[in-house]
Amino acid sequence: MTNSHSTSDTEHESDEEYTPLAIEGELPLKAVGIENLKEANPKHMPPHRYIHPWFARRPTPAARLAILGSVMGEGTSADELLSLMQIGPEGLEENISEYVQERKTTEGNRDGTLGEWYGYPRPFTQSPNSGELADLHTSLRETWDGDLPTVLDATAGGGVIPFESIRYGLPTIANELNPVPSVILKVMLEYAPEVGSLENDLYKWRDKIQKKASEELNDLYPTKRDGREVLASACTYHIQCESCAGTIPLVPKWWLHKRSASEGVAIKPHYEGGGVSYECVELTKNSNLEFDPSDGPVSRSDVECPHCGVITEYEEMRELLKNNKFEYQIYGVKYDDPRGGSGYRAGDEMDQQALKHAQERIESDFDLLTFLPEKVEVSSRITDPATYGMEEWRDVFSPRQLVSHYEYCQAFHETADEIRAEHDDLTAETILTILTVAASKMVDYNSRLSSWHTGKGYPNPIFVGSNFSFCRIFCDNNLAADTMGYNDMSRKVIDSYEELAAMITGQDPADLYCGDAAELSSKVGTNEVQAAVVDPPYYDSIMYAQLSDVFYTMQKAYLSDVHPDLYASELTNKSDEAVANPSRFEGLEGEKSKKELAKDDYEEKMANIFSDLYKTIEPGGVLTIMFTHKETDAWDTLSTSLIESGFTITATHPITSEMPVRAGKRETQSADSTILLTGRKPLKEDNISAEATLWEDVKSQTRDAAKAAARDLLDSGLSLTKTDTIIAAFGPTLRVFADNYPVVDKKGNEVPPRDALTAARDAVAEVLSERYLETQGFDDLDALTRWYVLSWLIYDSDTMPYDEARQLGIGVGVNIDDVKRDTKIWSKSSGDVQLKTHSNRVQDIVRIENGEDVSSRKYPVNPTSNRFSYGIDTVHSAIHVYETKGPEAAWEWLSDRGLKNDERFRTTVTALLEVLPPEHNTAKTLRDMLSGRTGEYLNIDISSINLNIRSEDDEDDQVALNEFE
Repeated sequence: MTNSHSTSDTEHESDEEYTPLAIEGELPLKAVGIENLKEANPKHMPPHRYIHPWFARRPTPAARLAILGSVMGEGTSADELLSLMQIGPEGLEENISEYVQERKTTEGNRDGTLGEWYGYPRPFTQSPNSGELADLHTSLRETWDGDLPTVLDATAGGGVIPFESIRYGLPTIANELNPVPSVILKVMLEYAPEVGSLENDLYKWRDKIQKKASEELNDLYPTKRDGREVLASACTYHIQCESCAGTIPLVPKWWLHKRSASEGVAIKPHYEGGGVSYECVELTKNSNLEFDPSDGPVSRSDVECPHCGVITEYEEMRELLKNNKFEYQIYGVKYDDPRGGSGYRAGDEMDQQALKHAQERIESDFDLLTFLPEKVEVSSRITDPATYGMEEWRDVFSPRQLVSHYEYCQAFHETADEIRAEHDDLTAETILTILTVAASKMVDYNSRLSSWHTGKGYPNPIFVGSNFSFCRIFCDNNLAADTMGYNDMSRKVIDSYEELAAMITGQDPADLYCGDAAELSSKVGTNEVQAAVVDPPYYDSIMYAQLSDVFYTMQKAYLSDVHPDLYASELTNKSDEAVANPSRFEGLEGEKSKKELAKDDYEEKMANIFSDLYKTIEPGGVLTIMFTHKETDAWDTLSTSLIESGFTITATHPITSEMPVRAGKRETQSADSTILLTGRKPLKEDNISAEATLWEDVKSQTRDAAKAAARDLLDSGLSLTKTDTIIAAFGPTLRVFADNYPVVDKKGNEVPPRDALTAARDAVAEVLSERYLETQGFDDLDALTRWYVLSWLIYDSDTMPYDEARQLGIGVGVNIDDVKRDTKIWSKSSGDVQLKTHSNRVQDIVRIENGEDVSSRKYPVNPTSNRFSYGIDTVHSAIHVYETKGPEAAWEWLSDRGLKNDERFRTTVTALLEVLPPEHNTAKTLRDMLSGRTGEYLNIDISSINLNIRSEDDEDDQVALNEFE
């Protein structure tokens, strides 16, 4: 894959250069971003999303663009790409991107479905036809010296990338370390194309398993009335008050199905004689029950005894659970109403007897006593179930849940021999694997880690967040029932498989491997792959192996004889997993912290993966990385690994890939956009060591590249948040850094990529302030005040990730850790930085004037001072005086300090008004100050200030969150 021409302008001349690829040119990013968001509709996602839970699957359009862009030549037009991606109405051959954007712009006027409005089906439902594939393959053979390029995904996860590669008829290789997604990959990439549809057989054997298992569970889900089948039970824990010995239910709120703020179905507790009983009540706006369902015994983390009022603190409660000093309690039941729909009732003694019966069955059956015996290995980073007494994976199920899962496993094994006798080996293997995936999927909604969704009246999945959160209220599903039981879960899995098979039958299956991506070349060979497209692990966002053990142990109970290679180990492989997990380094003493050791470990593993990919990819081949992470540490590690492996960074592109999330509602460090970062393997190895470049010479280029990228992105019309604009500018920054690598400071010390990223963050922050702040003189403010204002500008919130806040501080010239204690300008909350207001920082002026002692350590800003170190301190003091002593006193305070002509003060006030939400208390007080007598003194015209700077972003967010009905 070469073109021959002279390269006299390079230091080391070569007769050959890369053939440019489409991904190294202009891409239809906005149209693809629109399609990514359309695909995010929970009701209409691709079938691989429903087949089994897995983490951080990328949208189909983004995966298609990464694949096609990495294999097609540079001359490929945007229209050709979009047409191959099945974007755009039939017959439209030109200006497809403009058409999609116009449809998006006018979408608010639509009638009917999104498909009707856009004029074409959702792209993931469509595969290229035979004519399109033939033309594509002809073009690819011309680009790749006569052969179709092989596409490799070394960290395949949920399998979106290799699945789409197969749909384009490309030779495909997929590897995954973890057995849980490896089973998903077998279903998607091997069985679907090779075996094809098995709908009738799958439902036939599913029904046999259902019949066998449900017969064993009849007595565990009793009902008072015939025809009212139990669907799900809301369960909690009863502990005993150490003061009065009364029974305390660990319930924060009593809602079963909350339809509005004051309407719905709730359970009303009755406390008598130290005990508790339950009543199901229907609440309406006119209800007068003197009962608030939102007021349960649990408040925050502590528990108040409803009998005597004594508080059991969180640590005590946790110890009681850990030491098995509790009782399971069913306090609410959802049932199938034969008249239609469903209903609710309170839990009672009949339900408790069923729980007791389940426990007796466990104690009398050796197989049940040894079902799922594997030890829980979970770090504190994701909340360790063992903290609450769940030391074996069997313990994450209540007795009734454990018996239910066991009976389905037994029914599966009793049916397996019949399946093998009736089908050939591959078909039998496929059926057994798919039915196991259904059983594994049941775990997601039926465990002590599956919370009760009060808004919908049924269970949440385990991983509402990427952790094992303890649930004081959990859901016990009746797996024998049709709704959300085995029938329902297996139907979703079977239907998803059938959709996948229909999309891919007739194509060659992928070559699948389950192992360490750093050792893949020993299986695939060297110089064998033309294009690697990978979505690597996300630094410290998701502890994949630890989380997946809950599925792995159940799958192993089913499939250890079908896939002995996948289920040979006790639990999943955590030592070879490329994640930054500080908990793995607990107790190690040395110069480095456990966080630093975790970063080093992740960097080493990623470097090994990229180095192995370098071996696997042929000279001139391409590596495209799909990366979605905000933390500078993650980007530093990724870029260091990529550069040191030998790849040359040639292109970067940001694509909107996730629904925008308001800053105050963040749950992960994942960005809203996916960055495509492309590197090439040199055609010839250059054994001449590159000369080091001084950082002072590179820094200005870095800032210029970041600023240019930010301005281009802001002008592009892409739906990027301000934080994503910063992240997207990292790509061009890294290209500059890589072109000058290695980079050293004046003392000869190597400069890491993170320094370039910090410079880029600062440069983009300047562009954002230029673009969105009308305040003059902002750059002349002190570094701390600028950091405070920029934080509000970029994150639209008082809360932001610590790493991002720290890097922003470094960029503007302040170490936020050094000023934290003396200024109290921020505090740390759940790993985030929270900005503080005047009420948290300024001493009470009235108490000072009365001669009372005021803690200067807790409140470091003294409002009686005549000079302040930082502009933000002056403004916070003025606000405090205005709120505490009124406008007249504030006028005198401002006048005494000559703030009428203090440009720093005026600039800080106007900048704050531009970035603070209009409803924020600080903004309200500032507007009051500037509209009364103090306003006359200061003479600041707020009519010229852009008080709604965030309206455009807010509107975009609102549209994005509500457009897909």
